[in-house]
Amino acid sequence: MNKSYPIPQHILQDLVEVEKELVKAATAAGDVLTEAFLSTLKAGGKRLRPALILMSGMVGEYDLATLMPAAVASELIHMASLIHDDVLDDAVTRRGVPAVNAVWGERVALAAGDFLFAKAFEIMSHLEIKVVEIMVKAAIDLSLGEFDQMVTAHVTDQSIEDYLQKARRKTAALFAACCEVGSYLSGAPNAEVEALAQYGENLGIAFQIYDDVLDIVGGKETGKAVGVDIRDGTVTVPMLYALEALGDSCELAAVISCKEPTDKDVESAIKAINECGAISRTKETARSYVDKAVGSLKILSKPDTVAVFKGIAEFVVDRYN
Repeated sequence: MNKSYPIPQHILQDLVEVEKELVKAATAAGDVLTEAFLSTLKAGGKRLRPALILMSGMVGEYDLATLMPAAVASELIHMASLIHDDVLDDAVTRRGVPAVNAVWGERVALAAGDFLFAKAFEIMSHLEIKVVEIMVKAAIDLSLGEFDQMVTAHVTDQSIEDYLQKARRKTAALFAACCEVGSYLSGAPNAEVEALAQYGENLGIAFQIYDDVLDIVGGKETGKAVGVDIRDGTVTVPMLYALEALGDSCELAAVISCKEPTDKDVESAIKAINECGAISRTKETARSYVDKAVGSLKILSKPDTVAVFKGIAEFVVDRYN
């Protein structure tokens, strides 16, 4: 069953205000771009990145007004990356609704993503330069991660280390940045800021690995389509473990390498991954990164904040159990 993230009630209330600011930012473009942005916003999403900024702000002196620009910007950066990602993947839907590129075309989608990136940094332009630098680095890493994923599509000769570099860039970098920025803006001690950045990176890696599991075992219960990564040739941890177990010349390798696999091919690949023990091994790997994330929290001085972050970390690998 799909559960909700264990986010404190006061943070949930403040996320409502973040949502209002996101709508404001979305409507600033006018005309077609606004329609595209509002469509993306209405498609939902966890708003986990702004939530991480707000929750990290609990480590020091929590002030919503101080945290708000970075919280809004983090989600705009994430939205921009999703829109661009859909163009690269030629995606038809996003979270069950038509993707921007499918409705308005690739040119509008690219312009929309560019605008959101620019708007994010306009919103942060009045913050301390250190905050902007952290978010710029995360945005660069995110772009490189997407590019790495694109150029390695359908390539089976990859290692876990290759995968982890992409996961760090594509997902974990922005998680880490959100935790670092939120705690820094709250005036937390440097050691705690660094600890939360490490927490965010390991949380992001665990999140991405477990999302890869859901691509294989998804379906009605999770609301996620299955086999998308196989169709796209995105080589994930379950696939790497399955290839290791089955051998380079297995049928799975041929399906991953194929640019246009059939439905039967995808079903066969999913079956092979499920039957060779790759899923349980992948979950163990995701769990190891959750443990690393939780281990980073020992230095934090506020027990209630530690409990919140532990709950989020545990939830990453328990979302649909």
